[in-house]
Amino acid sequence: MNFKALTTTFVLTMGMATVAAADQRYVLQYDSPANDASLTNKGKGRKPSKFGYIQTALPLGNGRLGAMFSGGVDTEHLLINDITLWMNAKRGADPVTQSGSRTSGSKDLETVRQVYRDGKYGTKPDSMESLSTKYLSSTEPLGNYAPFTDVLISTGHDPKTVSDYRRTLNARTGLGTVVYAIGNTTFTREFFCSHPHDVLVARYTASDASLNLTIKATTKHKLGQPKAAGDRIVLTGQAKMVQDDIQFMQIVQVDAGDAAVTPQADGSLLIAGADEVTMLVAGYTDYLPVFPAFKGRDYESDCNKTISQAATLGYDALKKSHVDDVSGLMDRCRLELDFEPAGLTTDQLVTTGGSQELENLYFNYSRYLQLSCSRGAPVPSNLQGLWNADLKPMWNCDYHTDINVQMNYWMVDPANLSESFRPFVNWTKILAQSGAHTARETFGVDQGWSMGLNGNVYGFTAQNVHGRRNQQAGHWLCQNLFDHYAFNQDKEYLEEIYPVLKGAAEFFVEYLAPWKDGSLVVYPTWSPENAYLVAQHGKLNKQAYGASWDQQLLLNLFTDCIEASAVLNRDEDFRKTLQNLIPKLCPQKIGQYGQLQEWPEDWDNPKDTHRHISHLIALHPGRDISPLVTKELYQAALVTMEHRGDESTGWSTGWKTCFWARLHNGDKAHQIYRFLTAKRAYANLFDFHPPFQIDGNFGGAAGVCEMLLQSHLRSVDASASTIGEAAYVAYQQDPSMKNHYTPIVPTETLADAPYILHLLPALPSAWPSGHVKGLRARGGFEVDISWDGGKLTAAKVRSTGGGTFRLFAEGVLSDNIELQQGQSHTWLESNK
Repeated sequence: MNFKALTTTFVLTMGMATVAAADQRYVLQYDSPANDASLTNKGKGRKPSKFGYIQTALPLGNGRLGAMFSGGVDTEHLLINDITLWMNAKRGADPVTQSGSRTSGSKDLETVRQVYRDGKYGTKPDSMESLSTKYLSSTEPLGNYAPFTDVLISTGHDPKTVSDYRRTLNARTGLGTVVYAIGNTTFTREFFCSHPHDVLVARYTASDASLNLTIKATTKHKLGQPKAAGDRIVLTGQAKMVQDDIQFMQIVQVDAGDAAVTPQADGSLLIAGADEVTMLVAGYTDYLPVFPAFKGRDYESDCNKTISQAATLGYDALKKSHVDDVSGLMDRCRLELDFEPAGLTTDQLVTTGGSQELENLYFNYSRYLQLSCSRGAPVPSNLQGLWNADLKPMWNCDYHTDINVQMNYWMVDPANLSESFRPFVNWTKILAQSGAHTARETFGVDQGWSMGLNGNVYGFTAQNVHGRRNQQAGHWLCQNLFDHYAFNQDKEYLEEIYPVLKGAAEFFVEYLAPWKDGSLVVYPTWSPENAYLVAQHGKLNKQAYGASWDQQLLLNLFTDCIEASAVLNRDEDFRKTLQNLIPKLCPQKIGQYGQLQEWPEDWDNPKDTHRHISHLIALHPGRDISPLVTKELYQAALVTMEHRGDESTGWSTGWKTCFWARLHNGDKAHQIYRFLTAKRAYANLFDFHPPFQIDGNFGGAAGVCEMLLQSHLRSVDASASTIGEAAYVAYQQDPSMKNHYTPIVPTETLADAPYILHLLPALPSAWPSGHVKGLRARGGFEVDISWDGGKLTAAKVRSTGGGTFRLFAEGVLSDNIELQQGQSHTWLESNK
């Protein structure tokens, strides 16, 4: 079937409603409400699901303000979140305390390092694990992300009388709908969360009937108190902190036309005999991203101003601006696989074992989630993006820096949602400011900044005692920062982040220490969450030295700093310092099984199927291992992937999709991606990692981008006709030790090397025909690609700012191609 014809000819009929096939790639649809244990909605005659509200309700968001709607017939449950509402932590402390830093750590660092050098493995009181916790870990509270409020809208409708029920979320427009019939009357609800006007909007209508609603606002925070007056509910409250409670306000304003709106003593609003009801919800906390106070927003004034402006505009204007905003971003990048719609609801689609339809929908939905939970906010998306119902969520719903927060942003640039990256930048700049105290107090490093495993919105950069884990994270966070520049080539942005990059590098320049063989390594450290020599020392034997992921990321960081310094024409002496250090870094090593070693010692166990595969960071999201350039390291990465196996948690499955795409095995990447979409997705397509983690959604979408387009390699030889000869190589084999690969010092001319755009590097055979529009490539390019019969048929590369690139397609490397801003280059199969 022709996929272009598909978008205009097919219509799915479902009860009283229809969904055009053009929307099949964007619309999540259900024939029953979400499961909500707090209410009486159990679904129309269905057995209760083992999954609850957070796994079955549908998400809305504008990047800061979020909501989920249940679609309950008798009671609609709107869960409201504000991404700045964190509790159980400190704010407004002195800068050192606010950073969480262990102030005595610097004098004890050598004590800790000595037990590393002595090989004190295990968990005894004198072990690396125990002393790192004792001397370096913070005693300050991290806190946790918390829900904001709940808005409950009661209709008085009996679920048993309902027919033709339908609940949908259109990821292209950001509109949620609920439609059902009672007798001859059709009841309709529409929901959206506006970024242009910063409000949640809900509208209720009915055909040939009146609406009688009760609207109530509540909060899980003990001091919240709703008050109803006129057409408004005003809820003010406090979220508990260890120091300086968070203040917040929410306003719910109702427009019921000529119908009566009656405030009730319990703070609710009663609406009787309305033809149409529109509700506006605005809410803010007093949080401001200012270290160390993190306070100062005039949240009450902002709340009143926002709700008044939205009410003045009215529903139609709010909806139009919202749809224009969301669809404009969603339409930048469109994946169109060639499939025949199955005519199933989304929850049914998940249970079928996988399909192109589900895979297409999952990608587009992940892009929707991205712009919904990270845009225009002072902090980035967290473990659950934006949506959380629990006062004590799993893993604090925090910022894990051993992959999770970084994975949240892998797909932003490739999938053409660069605006979503700004919250990550703002947060990292705060970390650099706070982390300077951690570097000095905990590690005795006077220059630069340090970041540990867990972060919050209050500048926590310390080594957290959680999980007895000691690690550094500045180098991985900076990888995201520089990669954003690689995609957009914005020198003003590079100026902005350069101090953060330099500060991270400065810390490691001083923190690196020689190991027994004289090479420089990071320690204390670990290879995230994985243990070694388990039979000898137990499953908590995790603390280590010179873990491969640290060393790979250091080469990445130093190389990026050298390039940024050259582009900005500054810090020549510091550039030379980094160039002198790179050859001294511990090499990457191939072990006894042919695997890429996870640690500098050959401790890998071929039966180890741990979900973290951090020692392949140089493969992805890094750029230094490639089937086309580093053959031996590529083979070692293959062995590692075979050892680790296929099944894992959602986020790990997303990462494995990216790994296999970078290994140019499209069928294996697709196998993993299908497992992610069919076996690691809840009914609402949230990533399956109880209760859920959003990084799996974003990692999977990043994997789709990697299957279709890769642009991480660079051409340093314009005259070379093969990619192996042209591409920059970051590691070289040590002639004296053939299984060791030492880092290479980049020349300053690397900054001028064009990126190589590799078209369809890992196209799976399960996707024989299709089209993708608007993928982004490093160097500042947008790319459209079409394929048929498993072969590339056409591609167009557009320059967003002017630049040079090389194309690698069908095994052929082009010459340098230079485009001015707005110009495009077309590749056609007929012109090969």
